[in-house]
Amino acid sequence: MEEQLAEILEDAESLSSGSPLEDIDAPFRIFAGPGAGKTHWLVEQIKHVITKSDRLGPSRRIACISYTSVAAEEIKERLGSAAAHVDVSTIHSFLYRSVVKPYLPWLQDEEGNPVVDYTNISGHRPHRTGYGKVDQWFRKDEVTDWGSFGAFLGATGTDQERVYNFFESLYWERADEGEGWQLNYKNTKIPDSKFPRSPSALQHYKRLFWRQGILDHEDVLYLAVRILDEHPNLSRFLSARYPYLFVDEFQDTTPAQTDVVRALSESGTTTGVIGDLGQAIYTFAGANPQDLLEFEPEGQNTYHIPSNRRSTRPILDLLNRIREGPDQLPHEEAEEDHDPLAPTVLVGPAESALEYVEEEISGSFKTLTRRNATVRRLAGSHLPDHTYDATWERLFSADRFRSEWLEALLEATHEANEQSRYGHAVKTIYRALRTKNGRLTNKLFSGSSDERRLSRDKRRLTAASLVPYLLNHHDRHRKLSGLEFYQDVLEHMDKLPPNASLTRPTTQSDFGRLLDETGYETLFVTAELKSGAGDVKTVHKAKGEEYPSVLSYRESDEESTRNTTVEHILDPENAEGEEKRVTYVALSRSEEQLFICVENLSSEDEEALEELDLDVERLGTAAPAF
Repeated sequence: MEEQLAEILEDAESLSSGSPLEDIDAPFRIFAGPGAGKTHWLVEQIKHVITKSDRLGPSRRIACISYTSVAAEEIKERLGSAAAHVDVSTIHSFLYRSVVKPYLPWLQDEEGNPVVDYTNISGHRPHRTGYGKVDQWFRKDEVTDWGSFGAFLGATGTDQERVYNFFESLYWERADEGEGWQLNYKNTKIPDSKFPRSPSALQHYKRLFWRQGILDHEDVLYLAVRILDEHPNLSRFLSARYPYLFVDEFQDTTPAQTDVVRALSESGTTTGVIGDLGQAIYTFAGANPQDLLEFEPEGQNTYHIPSNRRSTRPILDLLNRIREGPDQLPHEEAEEDHDPLAPTVLVGPAESALEYVEEEISGSFKTLTRRNATVRRLAGSHLPDHTYDATWERLFSADRFRSEWLEALLEATHEANEQSRYGHAVKTIYRALRTKNGRLTNKLFSGSSDERRLSRDKRRLTAASLVPYLLNHHDRHRKLSGLEFYQDVLEHMDKLPPNASLTRPTTQSDFGRLLDETGYETLFVTAELKSGAGDVKTVHKAKGEEYPSVLSYRESDEESTRNTTVEHILDPENAEGEEKRVTYVALSRSEEQLFICVENLSSEDEEALEELDLDVERLGTAAPAF
């Protein structure tokens, strides 16, 4: 892949982040590393197209696809009034709104029945499974002869959560030789060697959700491609609607996304793709970085933005050491009015590293790590007892439905209170009010079928009414236990639609007992923020962002005595591709100060790091490891 990239870049024209393209109707491809100013360039190019193009109008717009909703919001903000001519969104939102929602009735099975119950769809969400669906799947004769999910668990001793994780890792991919699509799985920890996981068996599982109008993000991609494949004239209609389509972070697109972009390009849309192979960190989720190299519509011009405007020279030198592809160059106009600080390796526990950085710098900083569980642990390091004891994991194990609802309440509170993102907060609550056939799930709400009926308008009203309550009572809630908070929300919701009530947890259940033993503050601080907000986040959720100061922490690898980040720095040539790129993305978020936490470090590695002009600081009693 690197050789192919080198050949492409040899013929690519160098481009400045402040120079929009004059030929606005020629497709383009841009290779740009972190800090190259590609968001600035993209915004300026969009404005340039709006000014120069005669292909836009009231019903003809520019589509701009960003990888995350946070990045999409940033582009909208930078566009200012020009955003009125642009649809900026994630690929899932774009395809759901433009293809899946309006044209899903066109998809039918061999018997002429709808593939999905389109009358009940209400958006899309990350896939969530549960005992009922899995048991229903197990009882299908053509899938398994176990008889029931309980029989499988009892006979094998398999952990129930591992089964859920398996199903939540499913994604769609092209079958061998491009014949149709099939389900594959990301999770390598198969529940059991006899566990049914053939493509046909997994499709039976998906259909259980589709019959109720439930779609996840992966389904949106698959169904959009199917609709466009089976109704090719639709591509021409969409191309007329969107004469320009620009896609950022193209190295992380899946084959399904690439197929959609290619279909629009072939129908007349001017496409522009921007990416960097050095930041391809989603192949585990089905992304194919090779698409960035091989996407070449007729007439496409290729460009390269070689500079890095973000990071200081010492940080850039470190990044270039582990970067895949050509080195980035320091920006010519960058002038540092002081001596830039060398990256610092902190040796000791992550909690100690957090305290060190807080004392060392004057402003805020972001902590980036590899695993969600570590995010919870480090986010909870400021709690009075300085520990996080996997409360959320135990809550989800006790009651997944109530845990999802509880976490949504806390995420909405955080978004409204800390980020002032009220629209996102309302949307979070709206999605958490899960409905089936227009009725709230009895997993959360009591009452008859009619009492649990909730129209979409009233569902939005309930969500919009609940957010101000959570925001206004946040300080009071911080003094409550988790159970008291849950019951407080329950009592308030009795004043809102629907007529049904939230079921009341009691301390007789594992879920209620855990809530009673845990303070609201602990739950609030350690709740997973799917938007990627917060001071501690995973590397994947920090994609495309930048911060003045960064603390990067990767947990120790049980199979190696050397920390993974240290391994990638000292021996980049032999490091595994995607994991090295995860390290690269984490370190490249920093503008001015970079701290790297490792739990142990040998004297030999310390000397090698210092020879690379990195500072090493041992925290507390962190002696050299031999």
